[in-house]
Amino acid sequence: MKLSLSCPSCGKAIADLHHRSSQAQVNCISCGTRYGVVYGKLSRRSSIQEALLYLKATLPSFYKRHYTLQITTADRTLKHLQFSIPGKADVIPINRGDIVTVLYTMQGYVMKKLVAIANHTTGKNYVLPTPIPSSSHHVTILLTLITGFVAASFLGGFNLVLTSLLSAVSVLAYLKFTHSAHLTSPSLEGQPHEAQRLQADQRLMAQQRRIEQRISELHHERQANLVLIEQLKALQQKMSNVDQTLYSARIYRATGAIKILNQQITNNQRLVREYERTLRMIEIEIDTSWIADQLPDAENFTRTILGRLAELKEIEDQNQSLKFQLAAYEEVKLYGI
Repeated sequence: MKLSLSCPSCGKAIADLHHRSSQAQVNCISCGTRYGVVYGKLSRRSSIQEALLYLKATLPSFYKRHYTLQITTADRTLKHLQFSIPGKADVIPINRGDIVTVLYTMQGYVMKKLVAIANHTTGKNYVLPTPIPSSSHHVTILLTLITGFVAASFLGGFNLVLTSLLSAVSVLAYLKFTHSAHLTSPSLEGQPHEAQRLQADQRLMAQQRRIEQRISELHHERQANLVLIEQLKALQQKMSNVDQTLYSARIYRATGAIKILNQQITNNQRLVREYERTLRMIEIEIDTSWIADQLPDAENFTRTILGRLAELKEIEDQNQSLKFQLAAYEEVKLYGI
């Protein structure tokens, strides 16, 4: 699935956003406007209408609708999006459980204006007729408005009480009739079972990153050990060609070092196999959690995975012991290992 939208700044098409993209932002190719992206699963939704002006059924009425969306992102965090739009109808085509993308312009690293919401589950997009400014943008306007009233009262000699009253009325009217958007990342602390599952997923994802790094290190160690073994064998051959009896002790030590290196290689191969298997288990748990909000046996699998990692720690400790043993061999020190 992809989200294709027009840039509000220049009207040109924004580059397609892949629905599982890990990027948090995208730039418009034409004008360079930077957009923030929130992708995830809608876990909560509320929609409430507010009557701004209602006298009776036969007269024109004005409404605004307030939305609160809670999105569980692909990296297992929560995002709260609150915004209001003009009108009475519920027009945002998303429901709980849908996979959605929120697109907004950025000011620094925070949201400036809400632009669009896409529903990847149904394929429906909602592009706001006019981008909705963020709460911080409205605060700036209000401060400017109040400062203007105060300055006018001093410069024009107006009554300060009357000016303050007008300022308060203006602020209330502004808050009443304008629309704003607010994006936050709430803490998981104090949340119900959903938060416990998200925290467990975050721990698994942290383990996933560490395991991926460790697998890379193990591949490097294996290659380095293979090179060292070849160097030690070449050294043995040189010593044997010169005088096998004279160098017998050193040849023996080199043989011992090669044996330890081979044991390390065997351990590394086993670790890589088990780590890769554990990675697949973690991926299954995270994907399963993404599909189902809460599974009865989720915590059991998480404990199983952490238990497997604890077992692999014994092999890691054995490898560390082998490294200490290798440090005693002068022939190994010769090659800077």
